[in-house]
Amino acid sequence: MITPLTIAFAVVLSLLVLLVPKRYFLLPYIIATCFVPADQRIIVVDLDFTVLRILVLVGALRIICGQDHATLRLHSFDKLVIAWAVVGAIIYVLRWGTFGAVIYKCGVLFDAIGMYWVFRKSVGTLADVKRIGRMLAVCSLVMVVLVAVEWATGQNPFAVMGRVGTTVREGAYRCQASFPHSIMLGLFWATVIPLFVGLWKAEGRTWFYMAATVAGVFIVIATRSSTPLLAMLLVLALVAAFPYRRYGRTVAWCLLAMTVALHIVMKAPVWHLIARVNVVGGSTGWHRYYLINEAVNHVSEWFLLGTYGTAHWGWGLHDITNQYVLEGVRGGMITLILFVILLIRAVAKVGAASLRQISRGHQWLLWGICVSILGHCVSFLGVSYFGQIILPLYMTFAIVGWVFSDPKALRIEEALTVYRLEHGKDPGRIDRHRQLEHARHPTRLP
Repeated sequence: MITPLTIAFAVVLSLLVLLVPKRYFLLPYIIATCFVPADQRIIVVDLDFTVLRILVLVGALRIICGQDHATLRLHSFDKLVIAWAVVGAIIYVLRWGTFGAVIYKCGVLFDAIGMYWVFRKSVGTLADVKRIGRMLAVCSLVMVVLVAVEWATGQNPFAVMGRVGTTVREGAYRCQASFPHSIMLGLFWATVIPLFVGLWKAEGRTWFYMAATVAGVFIVIATRSSTPLLAMLLVLALVAAFPYRRYGRTVAWCLLAMTVALHIVMKAPVWHLIARVNVVGGSTGWHRYYLINEAVNHVSEWFLLGTYGTAHWGWGLHDITNQYVLEGVRGGMITLILFVILLIRAVAKVGAASLRQISRGHQWLLWGICVSILGHCVSFLGVSYFGQIILPLYMTFAIVGWVFSDPKALRIEEALTVYRLEHGKDPGRIDRHRQLEHARHPTRLP
């Protein structure tokens, strides 16, 4: 059920989606993600409409009916996202063969393709990416105050809006704010922190983005969950590796070789290392290892069309705390392969874009986006996504789609940087026609 307060919130946000200037179009989505509990939904004939789904529907109507509507030219990454979502849905329906399965997957497809399309239509320039980061930074500064109250008192301020609370682990509160689980809250901000650092370098608003980064770190710590903490430590280490990003492909192959070597020499499978993860005490690393191990042992069961469930694999394995395993269980091996290819291409493309001859600040920004994707990749080993965290995932995919489209803005920035390096000065204000010429022929800058 949805509370009257949430209904009012949804109405206001829907009006904002329709009325705000295009540059602030994504603001209502970010606000809804951060401050509206995921359990709040309207049920119409067995169809669940969360606040985010309502906003996606309203946003799609605005885009379709708006004067600036233009057909989105699909490239390889767009098609890969659609293929992953559609193939997974088809296989799931074939496995279950029920009308309920069709309804469920229609909702999932609406989330995946709907959010991706709306966000792709809204991200077309570097300025759009920066604006998204600024909105998230402001939300982090508001969120940290509410999380601090929850951390100090054990009372969740968002309880007035939904079925959220605060659990206790090892005598300490596990904050979850408006999110369905503390892990989801922690991973949301752990994967956003690299974007704050990238904007810190790109825009130079030191105190603003420093405060947003510190706020994100505090929120992750307040969740008292190993998966978000490890993800945050990893992304911070990767952000610091910015000067060495050109060796990323070599490092990736070395890590793969080392993993294979460890698997050969270890008595237990290499994924048994996950069982030893216990950063904050009371962690369930062994469960995560056990799930991966049984997924491998039962691969013949889910390889083709997935499987009905995993409870029979072992005690507690009905809880699939691994996004990769979940992709295979629900969509078979082909869906899992498409998902992995999707992540690899996203990381490779944005990482390569950060090496382009553009300004140092924009290199930092693109590297921050690349690290954010890597943060999601690691997080998937310890959790399957649900609730509001799907928004930053699809928003990041949309930014990657923009990078794949090789937008004019990025080529112009590259051309201007080349000019600055060759002539030691800025070419100044350039009209649109000349900008496009410079993008096509960087060396012809005046």
